[in-house]
Amino acid sequence: MTFRKYADKLIELCIIAVIIIVPVIFYTRTNDVFEINKLFVMKMFIIIITGAWLLNCIRERKILLVKTAFDFPVIGYLLACVVTAVVTKNYCLSIFGVYEDFEGLITMCFYILLFFIAVNHVKKTGSVYKLMTAALVATFIISAYGLAQNFGWDFVMWNPETYSKERFFSTLGNPNFLAAYLVETIPVIFIMFFITKDIKRKIAILAVLLCAITVLFLTKSRAGMVSFFVTIVIIVAYAFYDSRKSENRLFSGNKIWFLMFAVFMVLMCFVPKVQEAFSMLWQRSKGLLSLHGITLTPRVYIWKSALMMFRDYPVLGTGLDTFQVMFPYYRFPIYWQLEWNGTPEKTHNIFLQVLATQGIFGMSIYLLLFAAFFKKSINLIFGEKDVVRRYLVFGIFLGIIAYIIQGLFNYTVAAYGSFFWIALGLIITLDSSSRKYYSMELREGSVLGSRKLLYSGVIALLFLMTTASTREWMADMYYKVGNIASSADKDEIGVPYYNGAVVLNPNSEIYWVKYGIAYEKLMRKENDPAKKLELIKKAAEIHMRTIAMNQMNGYNYNNLARVYKHYGETLDPAKYQDAVNYYNEAIKRDPNNAYFGLDLATVYINMQQWDKAYEICINYTKMYPTFAVPFSYIGYLYMLKGKQAVNEAVSFYEQAVDGKDWYRDSTTELSTYSNLGIIYVNTGHIDKAAGMFERVVKAKPDYVEGWLNLARLYGMMKRYEDAAACYEQVLKLNPSDTRASIPLDAIKKGMNK
Repeated sequence: MTFRKYADKLIELCIIAVIIIVPVIFYTRTNDVFEINKLFVMKMFIIIITGAWLLNCIRERKILLVKTAFDFPVIGYLLACVVTAVVTKNYCLSIFGVYEDFEGLITMCFYILLFFIAVNHVKKTGSVYKLMTAALVATFIISAYGLAQNFGWDFVMWNPETYSKERFFSTLGNPNFLAAYLVETIPVIFIMFFITKDIKRKIAILAVLLCAITVLFLTKSRAGMVSFFVTIVIIVAYAFYDSRKSENRLFSGNKIWFLMFAVFMVLMCFVPKVQEAFSMLWQRSKGLLSLHGITLTPRVYIWKSALMMFRDYPVLGTGLDTFQVMFPYYRFPIYWQLEWNGTPEKTHNIFLQVLATQGIFGMSIYLLLFAAFFKKSINLIFGEKDVVRRYLVFGIFLGIIAYIIQGLFNYTVAAYGSFFWIALGLIITLDSSSRKYYSMELREGSVLGSRKLLYSGVIALLFLMTTASTREWMADMYYKVGNIASSADKDEIGVPYYNGAVVLNPNSEIYWVKYGIAYEKLMRKENDPAKKLELIKKAAEIHMRTIAMNQMNGYNYNNLARVYKHYGETLDPAKYQDAVNYYNEAIKRDPNNAYFGLDLATVYINMQQWDKAYEICINYTKMYPTFAVPFSYIGYLYMLKGKQAVNEAVSFYEQAVDGKDWYRDSTTELSTYSNLGIIYVNTGHIDKAAGMFERVVKAKPDYVEGWLNLARLYGMMKRYEDAAACYEQVLKLNPSDTRASIPLDAIKKGMNK
């Protein structure tokens, strides 16, 4: 076998591996369990393919590339990605992408390489069928795992705070991503089913198809279901059209199988799990049918913000994959309240994502790519003479249509993004008309004629690409260990791992952010002034670096402000002014973020500039009337003024505790109950005070001071049995606490008398 045949075989195996492994693989030892691993595997196989192809070109002294109808829009879109990564609001994001999606310039280059790999290396109908079989295998694995999860079996203990048991996700990490992948592959498998003649294979394909459709229903994904039903309508319409032609007997010759498939679909609707899924889908969707529902849908406000970005940056957008960092400038207060400080990574619409981040320039070429796809596909579906090729094109066409439809409500990740770009290439591959090529000779004696030089260059390039991808992947493992240590309050252990993450991948902003926060936590624990100052300086240095990496991100300024706030509280009150300056910078970048403003209010309280603190808080009570914290802060401000303002303090504290949301700010919640309880005691409302301290211990059952205060109140109310029960609770938490044991003994003696 010649080197060329070895290279072609290796390339074919790697493409098959991309289709099977990328959607299936995940790894729990990295912090990002899904996307970073899928992209790493995809990149590794593409690097191998690129290396094999380049080495073969050098050996044969010729570069041949197939000319296609997609060349102009594909290369044009790559150019748009490059330009908008240069003219961008943040270089790191545009080149490397937002963490967890990583859809920056590097990933886009790899996607487009997949397109050209499919066009140039998948040359026969049989090869296309192999790739479709690979998609079938991947779909089977994913669907089987999804069904297992749905019925309560899983070999991974997922974090219940991150993943919902109500909507499983298989190997994709998100039920919407799972649905998006399935709606791409289901049409392809459907066509495979009809062009396969062997009965045993046909039954096996049908089993996978039905399993995949069942799992799709159980994802409860609205975008996925819309995509599925649209593809079903197109299939039925094309089947009627196709059956009218005497030379086309594929659909009409499979009427029995069509009928069996329809029966299975109907029977599936009677499965309790499927009925439950449809019921949940209806509950999630029916609100969208009313104007009120649309108004309160967070995704609508994301889309509005995207259009506002386009309005301000119409030509080139804000920069490739910069939506997340630009969103706070355009965030509506109602969105902040609905998603409570949530910042979406993407627009949840592939076209609005391009429009907002790449402007008219990127959007026009992106639409041109889809226009070329539609034109080529329709020509082949209705004009290709080879029947099998025509049906294969139809199946792949439906897969891409499903990708587009679900993309109106979703965004792209590696599992189905890689399949999309390969599928685009396969549309070209299945055109039976003669191929034309771009050709370049590597003549001996020319600049590119030295084989040794070219071999060395290719090997060096492959080594650099492999090393860079591997370092990024390894960095995420260090990052995960750092996060585990930090969550266990072992930041002294976490710091070296965060350091390892930023050394391996210094371009990841989130790694530096968590690295700085780890030092913040250490500085708060440290009691020695000299050591505390050293930790403060280190935390500030790291947060200054994140600001340099991303000046658009308000959180980077907020983090630095928090360091100076602690500096002012513990070592040097003059540093409060630095905190004020950085908090104001954060608020400029995220004006509707209540947390930034409330943090600034606490600094003003510490500086005894109470009027400024009050102004901030009163604005947030108007902006977010259901948010308890600003009401609590105002109550505290009036409490500081003493007896003359006690009525105002009570008024705002009572508004805070009257059914408003604390959004996990347990510290402020507990202090509010306690402070209001103290005021009630001082004003003689003992019953109300007891009610407040009952809420304290209910919110935090291990809070010793809360139980002690409640016990004393019960004693004042002569509810001695309740007081004794509270003291006993204190002793369960701290058996040596004499503040509980002594009065408890006294109560027991009194009760015995």
